[in-house]
Amino acid sequence: MKSRITRLAAAAVIVITAIVGINQFSGSSVAWADVEERFQSVPFFSAVIYIKDDVLDEPRQFELWMGQGGRARIRVGSQVIFGCVGEVTKAFDLEKRREVKPDLQAVQMLDILGATGEYSLETVIRIISGGRLIDVTPLMNADAMIQEDLVVFDIQSEVSPQWARIYALRKSKLPVGIRIWEPQNAECVDVFITYSKEQPDVFFDAQTFAKKLTDSSNTQASLAYMFLKDPGGQAIIQKDP
Repeated sequence: MKSRITRLAAAAVIVITAIVGINQFSGSSVAWADVEERFQSVPFFSAVIYIKDDVLDEPRQFELWMGQGGRARIRVGSQVIFGCVGEVTKAFDLEKRREVKPDLQAVQMLDILGATGEYSLETVIRIISGGRLIDVTPLMNADAMIQEDLVVFDIQSEVSPQWARIYALRKSKLPVGIRIWEPQNAECVDVFITYSKEQPDVFFDAQTFAKKLTDSSNTQASLAYMFLKDPGGQAIIQKDP
């Protein structure tokens, strides 16, 4: 990774994809070893990722949707980016209304996502730390959890102040939040994860999206979330009466 914050962003995505497939199993106690042993795939997840380079910087938002077969869609800034198995297939700019070169951080995220089948949690920890976290086991943080609902794990570097915190639901063992923090300058990544039924195939179809892009009746907001279905049936974008 060319920058520390890009490495952190990629690490956040790896953590999501590495832990996202934890299956339900009996028992009320949750240990990191359980998480480590329970990798499985879920059909679909989405995440909102906020990246801040420095304490006074405005965070940058990424919206990520990941489906079966390695299909992915990312919105960052004015770009909507489509990918499959770790490769960018198309990237579009909503302001310019044309295909463009994809955002570099989004490319790196997709590259990491494409390789998740080869990543272990040890690799996740190493990438979070830029290779500085070796043989460090995440520890349960009793002070940061609500006993009935959440389990919280902390990862602390042994050679730097850098750390990460992962929040998971106790019953399903699925992660719902991740924070990666660099105490030297308050550089951080915050990740919020949700789960639902998979989006329709057209949501991941770059060619169909390209046709919608040329239709002037489609606003930038409607294009940003084109074909996105809310799992509760709520409106994503207000339609004209």
